[in-house]
Amino acid sequence: MTPNLDLDLLRAFVAVAESRSFTRAADQLGRVQSAVSMQIKRLEATLEIRLFDRDNRSVTLTREGERMLGYARRMLALNEEAVAMMGGPSIAGPLRIGASDVASYLLRPVLARLAVSYPRLEIEIVCDRSWHLLDALEANTLDFAIVTQPCGRSGGRPIRAEPLVWAAARDHTAAESDPVPLALFAPGCIYRDAAMKAMDVAGRPYRLAYSSVNPTGLSAAVSAGLAVTTAVQSTLSPQLRVLGEAEGFPPLPDVQILLFARSANGGPPLDRLADDIADSAMDPALNVSH
Repeated sequence: MTPNLDLDLLRAFVAVAESRSFTRAADQLGRVQSAVSMQIKRLEATLEIRLFDRDNRSVTLTREGERMLGYARRMLALNEEAVAMMGGPSIAGPLRIGASDVASYLLRPVLARLAVSYPRLEIEIVCDRSWHLLDALEANTLDFAIVTQPCGRSGGRPIRAEPLVWAAARDHTAAESDPVPLALFAPGCIYRDAAMKAMDVAGRPYRLAYSSVNPTGLSAAVSAGLAVTTAVQSTLSPQLRVLGEAEGFPPLPDVQILLFARSANGGPPLDRLADDIADSAMDPALNVSH
């Protein structure tokens, strides 16, 4: 007989998995650590698998735990959706979401999720650079900011990591030029700095041919075959190809995407919305098409 999964146990499991700590998970859930540990043991007994590897310093997911995490998130999200749609507490009114240019590809799954779960929301979207969005958040003119740079702020919630890659037009030879013409974001972007540092360390000659504050300007230069750029791999158009070490391009760091929420007068509604936004972005089954 198939066992039934307790949503409270799944909620504890997700909290431990995301915080990598039984203590922090207990704080988030408003419970003592021993109670959370017992919940995890009950869930492991129900599933007949081990979800975590534990020692005195760290808590890490097992392979089975990693597989289970996606299911747990989706089950909790479906529960929230059912409650919202069948007469649970309604969230309505204006909601202001900011997304940096690099993180804006996540808006599609986020907005789709919010539209289903909270059909009475009136959503305003702002796309800008990370520090401008965080300034707006502090000024209470945004409720959430999805950014790729913390800009000295604390409290950002990691919601996704994506490979940053080199890219060029498929039918052009800019990648073979010496020096390589680069199209990068304007000064202040950490990924611009990372790209230039990687080329310097690798000893690959380059020149900064194009610079822009948004991806539209960069895309025009790259699509025309005039330059090589860096981009989140998930956002590449079919007209672009990834360049790697075989073509002489050094590895780049991952893009860490963070969710910041307005702290002043947030309350439970914003907490619920933050969880939905994070779940939309973190779901391993997410398949963003472009």
